[in-house]
Amino acid sequence: MLDLALQPGALVLVTGVNGLIGSHVADQLLARGYHVRGTVRDVTKADWMNEFFGSRYSNVKFELICVPDMSKEGCYDEAVKGTAGVIHVASILSGGTADKVVPLVVAGGLNALKSAAKESSVQRVVYTSSSIAVRSAKPNVKLTFNETSYNEEAIEKAWNFPADEDERFRAIYIYGASKAQTEKEMWKWVKENKPGFSFNTVIPNSNFGKILRPDKQGYPSTTSWPKLVFEGGDVESLARWVLPQWFVDTADNARIHVATLIYEDVKNERIFAFAETYNWNKVLRIYRTLYPDRKFVDDVADHGDDISTVPNGRALELLKRCGRDGWTALEESLKALTEDLA
Repeated sequence: MLDLALQPGALVLVTGVNGLIGSHVADQLLARGYHVRGTVRDVTKADWMNEFFGSRYSNVKFELICVPDMSKEGCYDEAVKGTAGVIHVASILSGGTADKVVPLVVAGGLNALKSAAKESSVQRVVYTSSSIAVRSAKPNVKLTFNETSYNEEAIEKAWNFPADEDERFRAIYIYGASKAQTEKEMWKWVKENKPGFSFNTVIPNSNFGKILRPDKQGYPSTTSWPKLVFEGGDVESLARWVLPQWFVDTADNARIHVATLIYEDVKNERIFAFAETYNWNKVLRIYRTLYPDRKFVDDVADHGDDISTVPNGRALELLKRCGRDGWTALEESLKALTEDLA
């Protein structure tokens, strides 16, 4: 029996709890008997979560707290009070220049650490990083990366965008730089300040799968891409800037976050939540199988594949600790994603 650092009944803070990943993280924590306090920018807009989780779980508590600006010093001080763990999911997905976006995301990460360090009850902190913090997708290139890898290309191009590159990649590089620089700065802060909690990061690739409340959340973040394909959007254009890469089911990603938080032996680790490779032709083939009576656009020519080597064994081990036999397959995730659309 593996030791738990956090026992069921403990209170966990989840930042950005109303987002795609944050809502699933809260769901998995509550399902395992942990109480959840979630931060949002607007409690009124996120009030549906109280009703949703209240009807879903009767023996645990879910609550919302307003943090309107994660870049403000001390913004999480009140939110962390009485918590045993923190999962910092909140980030900035909207557009903007590097000098506007990156410092805000870095500040948010450091503020989560600083607030956690002030609260003696906090034992564990997990940060939601991203695959693009490690590397950019490059079809048909045999990339190898590991626990020490960071996307220096994204950092360089975010701050010095090449004049000859497609403008659509600018936002991707800025997002990559924000996640890479934030993760770097958080690891540096932990090393220098030696807080009283263990720190880990989870690095997921594209998240597909069931959305808890699509009527309230829409199809946020990376789920908007397969939605566009399902609804007959411009797949040729999508394929030019969302290149072949890996995916992970959002519920699996949430399970890995929870395992990274609660298991005593997971310390000072970067956990790679990469399940399976995809490209948009593979997605179209799955849609045609799932919905044979529905018409979909033609395949994309010369699309390529992600053939990179991924250190995802530790993530799979943690997923199995959560009662799963293995990764949720792409077909299953896409079916869960599109059931409401169909």
